[in-house]
Amino acid sequence: MTEASKAFQPRPRSVHDLLFAPGSRGVLIATSKDPDAKRTFIVTPPAGTYTDGPAGPVAIKIPVTVAAAGAISRETRMLIAIGEADLGELGRTVPRYLETLDSDGLPAAVTTVVRGVPMSVGYHRWLHTSRPRAVAEDFALAGGWLRHLQLATAGTSGRITWASEVSGAVRERWSGHPMFEAAQVRLAAADRQLHSQRVAATVVHGDYWFGNLLVDDGRISGVVDWENGARSGSPLRDLIRFALSYCLYLDRHTRPGREVHGHRGLRRTGFGAGIRYGLLEAGWLPDLVRLYLRTGLDHLGLPTVLWYGAALAGLGEIAASANDDEFAANHLELLAGLPYWPLTDGPVGVEVL
Repeated sequence: MTEASKAFQPRPRSVHDLLFAPGSRGVLIATSKDPDAKRTFIVTPPAGTYTDGPAGPVAIKIPVTVAAAGAISRETRMLIAIGEADLGELGRTVPRYLETLDSDGLPAAVTTVVRGVPMSVGYHRWLHTSRPRAVAEDFALAGGWLRHLQLATAGTSGRITWASEVSGAVRERWSGHPMFEAAQVRLAAADRQLHSQRVAATVVHGDYWFGNLLVDDGRISGVVDWENGARSGSPLRDLIRFALSYCLYLDRHTRPGREVHGHRGLRRTGFGAGIRYGLLEAGWLPDLVRLYLRTGLDHLGLPTVLWYGAALAGLGEIAASANDDEFAANHLELLAGLPYWPLTDGPVGVEVL
């Protein structure tokens, strides 16, 4: 292409073209200070802006850093891939990619809006996580949506190499850390349990925690933030991530040293007390956690006894991949301090009062 022809190339649309177009209305709904910080706007553009898209609002995700631009590019590729898959009605719960805009030389992604309230809003309501029925409903919603995704996208079956892959990623990031060797021993134990089994690869969200699930009228109406997703990967990743994240924040509203309301034996004592409680202790919530994990494994055609080994691998994955070093290191140390096998496998069923 000559310099002259380059001069006549149309300028890429910028975020300003959409945010400040005559008649546009918008609101900033999310921002962060993470290494991959992004700002998310919900904007109602002028009618006819997207002839093959929605007539109503769209979401614009704008990067603040170069790392954030990479995350947005990954999410764009993932949403395009999901859009090409046959998800049926489930497709309505995933944002649809519309276009990429220029944001001072970095890519900003525009998608459709999926409606609903983040599950995190209910989670953090006073006493929500102290009520067995409310918690059981959260696990049922998350597990049900996930099973539909896995069924719709199941591909070729293969050996479960997830724990081994996690071990390699942990070695790459944390070799030399005082807790590295102890964490590796636990990941090796998880790999011995999992590697002999086969499971179908599926679409993976990659950050399947309650903050990314939207709820409306008693159902999952949307699942957002697909930047860590995979078109084909281990379905255990999402299954485990939801359970670990749900347990992690159980003590968020409890003073240090105090017992968490509704959970006898759980006190706010250092990082990850809720995860240790959910995986190892006795109580209605640990019972629900194990039931959720065993149910998910059973639907994947796997032995339900694998739930604990999969949980160890899930902790390792967070230690290897979390973008905040302190958060990742805390998960590494938590993993290193857990037993190789659970103290109890829990009951077969749970009665929710």
